[in-house]
Amino acid sequence: MHRAARFGLVVCLLLLAAARFGGSYAVLDLINLAAAPLAAGSLLLAVFLAFRARRWPGRVLLLLCCVPGLAVLFPERSEPVTCGPSAQRLRVAWINAHHPEQPDRIADWLDAEQPQVVGVAELRTGLALRNVLQERYPYWRSCLGGGRCSTLLYSRAAPLGAQSLAHGDADNRKALSAVTMTFGSGTTGADRQALPDTRIFAVHLSRPLPVGAQRYELLKLDEYLGHSASALIMGDFNMSPRMRLLRDFAARNGLRVTPTGRPTWPSTIRGRSLPGLWQIDHLIVGRDWRVTAIRIGPDVGSDHRGFVADLCRPAG
Repeated sequence: MHRAARFGLVVCLLLLAAARFGGSYAVLDLINLAAAPLAAGSLLLAVFLAFRARRWPGRVLLLLCCVPGLAVLFPERSEPVTCGPSAQRLRVAWINAHHPEQPDRIADWLDAEQPQVVGVAELRTGLALRNVLQERYPYWRSCLGGGRCSTLLYSRAAPLGAQSLAHGDADNRKALSAVTMTFGSGTTGADRQALPDTRIFAVHLSRPLPVGAQRYELLKLDEYLGHSASALIMGDFNMSPRMRLLRDFAARNGLRVTPTGRPTWPSTIRGRSLPGLWQIDHLIVGRDWRVTAIRIGPDVGSDHRGFVADLCRPAG
């Protein structure tokens, strides 16, 4: 029993150490998808072995083995953010609408939250959900011209500009699946509320396998970011927030990954509602923005849960 526990602890710690090199080796970054269970396993095994150890030096050494797991499970928390009354404000929403059987549930969710801009992934042509969204958000753009791509941005206000970023078959993982809209301070929606100066992206990245596809897509996204301080990127990145590839992308562009506090996928399996296992849908913001609140949406029939975020830009 002790031998198996020691072996398990060593394996967990070695994997957690190897995951730190995920930024250099994409294969090792896959370990970060399982960082939470590995950290929990290392904690349980270290505490079990420390409790059974007969000498204090051994107990201390085993308790020190808890540090890597604690660092993963209890990362540094950011302080609550507030903005003054003169700050510019924006509300955005994101949902991967994978095979929604009841588009009215998504419509009800958006009607309750009233976001000004909505990003959607896996929104196939011919779905009733497209009509539902266009009724509420008359300005839209997909990642390919003519709406021939399942990643889209919808807005109540006419953007100053919009650009489809896919150059190829994005829906079959052969091109970056992304779209962007640019807004200015003079842009107003149907509610006459001015939209701040910003560039908003909707992104749907490939899955972690085959290794290398996500890295290529993020490098392509780098080319379109430009002045990233005012940028907002929302999407299904198919990566956990612990993955080095995502962190490195944010760091080199001066961006921050916003923790949602709850997993976003999977929300259902075979029709059964689940709390989720991974946060793979993310909001990434430039330094000009502050996220005052982010809320995970209800089960709306997709296998993902969406989110709504309230943002502000301090005056001056």
